[in-house]
Amino acid sequence: MHSFADQFPVILRMLVVYLLMFVLFLLNTISIATPISGTIDVPFIIMVLYYWSIYRPTLIPPLLVFAVGVCFDLLSGWPVGLSSFIFLLLRHVIVSQRVFLTGQPFTVVWIGFMMAGLGAISLQWLLFGLTRLQWGGIDPVIITSFVAIMLFPFVSLVLHFSHKVLPYIQDQYSAVR
Repeated sequence: MHSFADQFPVILRMLVVYLLMFVLFLLNTISIATPISGTIDVPFIIMVLYYWSIYRPTLIPPLLVFAVGVCFDLLSGWPVGLSSFIFLLLRHVIVSQRVFLTGQPFTVVWIGFMMAGLGAISLQWLLFGLTRLQWGGIDPVIITSFVAIMLFPFVSLVLHFSHKVLPYIQDQYSAVR
């Protein structure tokens, strides 16, 4: 049996990672005004989900992903459940490709993010339009995707450093595959 004093460093390291995720979640809720397309939301949540689905999927279990989606929908005024569906779908697809992506150079991981990010952002636009039976212009989707693709290396670097503080824990997905 481990005492609290023994577990405290592990708890502290995990707290660093979850605090970083929380900060990125909050940043995701801030809209940025652009002269071209009005406002865009930088999809930091999608970056976080993509990264952790590859490198530590146990950090973001489906229930947490669902809860994050519901919170995001409530804060952004979107139909409740829309983001949860997209986030869970994204997590599932990336976890299913994790064995391939884990050993790849960053360029391949980045290309994977380009496809996953564009897919998730486009699906958000499509489903949001279906709920309203009215679609906005495609410009915000293109600009948001471009911004996400350009920011992913920086966000990934920050997440990588937070990954380094995590204790070594055998990942249940690595044991299965």
